[in-house]
Amino acid sequence: MPVLMAMGQQVPLSRPDGRPINLMRVGIGWQPAPRPGLLGALGLHHRDRLGTFAVLYSQGQFLDVLFADNPRNPDQPVEYITGLTAEDVPGEGDSESFFARLSLLPPHADRIVFAVSSFDGSTFATVHRAHCRLVDESLGHELARYAFPATGSHTALIMAEVTRSAGAWTMTALGEPATCTTFADLLQAIGRHG
Repeated sequence: MPVLMAMGQQVPLSRPDGRPINLMRVGIGWQPAPRPGLLGALGLHHRDRLGTFAVLYSQGQFLDVLFADNPRNPDQPVEYITGLTAEDVPGEGDSESFFARLSLLPPHADRIVFAVSSFDGSTFATVHRAHCRLVDESLGHELARYAFPATGSHTALIMAEVTRSAGAWTMTALGEPATCTTFADLLQAIGRHG
């Protein structure tokens, strides 16, 4: 059974027997808020223009970012994947995911921050709730899940981070809203939580 995380809670990236996780997946999903009136009754929802980002750091210095238009970097074993919806993964509802082979990350890479943002002015007013979940992809087991209401006038949500300290990885639930109109704004918002 996965750990249901609260804001600020940390979960070690290890299996119950203490072995470290090598291949992890961070699945991120959100549900659109239903429209009021007849359109809502028919199950029609607002369409959002949100995208997910995995931002890699080394001792506070930006290394790379992975997202829909930059899904992989041959030098970094982290990859963006889309299409893992509720229909593809019954009961899970991941809108987008990132896979990471932690053992292959270079020694200087020590932090990956996961965020959802819109740079076109779309806000989370159209989002009912959101989640971020950690899966041990080698075994297919969900280890932790962080779910929270996301509705608001903010344009970004810094979901979670995975950090390395003394060779061990930990996931921390963040859930911090931010207002971003550019990727530089998103980096500044992430930097305030570093």
